Amino acid sequence: MKSIRQYWRKDNPFSLREALEDCVLGKTERGKSFVYKKYYGYVMAVVLRYMTVEMEAEEATNETFVKVFRKMDRFEMHEDDEVLEKTFRSWLARIAVNTSIDMLRSKKPLDFFEDTAMEDVKQHAVVIDDRLAVDDILKLLDKLPDVQRSIFNLFEIEGYSHEEIGAMLGIPESTSRTYLTRAKQRLRKLYVEQFTVSQNIPL
Repeated sequence: MKSIRQYWRKDNPFSLREALEDCVLGKTERGKSFVYKKYYGYVMAVVLRYMTVEMEAEEATNETFVKVFRKMDRFEMHEDDEVLEKTFRSWLARIAVNTSIDMLRSKKPLDFFEDTAMEDVKQHAVVIDDRLAVDDILKLLDKLPDVQRSIFNLFEIEGYSHEEIGAMLGIPESTSRTYLTRAKQRLRKLYVEQFTVSQNIPL
């Protein structure tokens, strides 16, 4: 009976806390495997808000986990399991965002900050229709230039300030504000075009 209990305990899935402790202590690879499998989809979803090329997104996701496991001893584990889950997901997301931004900048150092001229979008600065839902915005985000999509995500979704975004991207705070304005104007333009076509309404 004792051997059966030992066998069951060995194969029984980790809890998040046990997996994190295993990662920190480096006892086995089971902790890392648990974290990777459990949160791969979550990290990929965060990365895909910044990177639209699938192979690059997979690379950024895997690089995120490399950094996570390397920095695991710096993560402070809360005593409450529910709080631990939330804080760990937030920590993962923050690393995923930073990794995505770093990879975008390293792969596209010259054209990352090339952008649509303000004059090209001013005429489309209309009020967004009430029927524009969050899902609509997320779908349209993929059509934005990298810098616009990144700053929109960082400010509107991740909650970073323009000062923080400027520090992350190496740009003035005022530039971050400008790109966010352009992103919103471009989204309005894209939505008007898509909504008009889908509803067959002449411009």
